[in-house]
Amino acid sequence: MKYEYSNMNEPREIATTLEILNMKLQLAFQKQDTDVFNEALTELKQASEKVNNFKPIIKINVEE
Repeated sequence: MKYEYSNMNEPREIATTLEILNMKLQLAFQKQDTDVFNEALTELKQASEKVNNFKPIIKINVEE
């Protein structure tokens, strides 16, 4: 039996968002930039909500 996620781009988008947030947080800590830090925290909360709400949609018996 073969299957695939029909919404598999969504986890990739979330992963990209998390990588960007990681870089923003590192920059904010290095430069002690409160504005960037607060912006990153807001984006992190939004990403967390996307992860919590993600429900994979699986297609079974997909032809190649």
